[in-house]
Amino acid sequence: MVFIERSGAGLTVKEAAVLADVTEKVVRHEMSARIVRSLRKARRHVELGAGAVFYFSLVSKLPFELSRADRRDLYDCLSSKGSDRGRWSLGAKGLVLHGGVPVVLPTREIARTIEARLKLFALGKKRMVSHPDTLGGEPVFEGTRLSVRHVGALVKKGVPVETLREEFPKLSDDDFAFARIFVDLGRRPGRPRKLKFVRS
Repeated sequence: MVFIERSGAGLTVKEAAVLADVTEKVVRHEMSARIVRSLRKARRHVELGAGAVFYFSLVSKLPFELSRADRRDLYDCLSSKGSDRGRWSLGAKGLVLHGGVPVVLPTREIARTIEARLKLFALGKKRMVSHPDTLGGEPVFEGTRLSVRHVGALVKKGVPVETLREEFPKLSDDDFAFARIFVDLGRRPGRPRKLKFVRS
């Protein structure tokens, strides 16, 4: 199964790390080693694609270490349209690492998982809104006054989904899963917002 970089809005380093279930340090290391590259070349803004998320998820699950050259070739193989790179090839059976004994890597399940997470993330971002007059600008689910961060914190604490469904009947299971991802992303760096007080 081929997992190709997709066009459209890219992911930040933090988003790619959370979606691939790796640390931000792992992503930055592979970028500084020039193994994984940004979709767009900009000085301050890094955008990673679906192929990078799949790459990080796959490499983190391998039971063995890869050399730098093998990692670079693997990323190139995954982010190009089915071409062979170095010791890697994509075929009908999956991803193959050629060597003394060829190793076929099971990529189908990882690809499905990553594809589902990327879809969930994209839909969740569309469902999230922020208005200054609603909870002080805190992101909420569209059509509600429910804080995405609050719901995600409950999911992260391990509150059963059945309880969440009862508490928040307007939210779906996908909303709960997105809220968890949102909490894992943390707050964006920057100055805290000033609170406006109304004198009575």
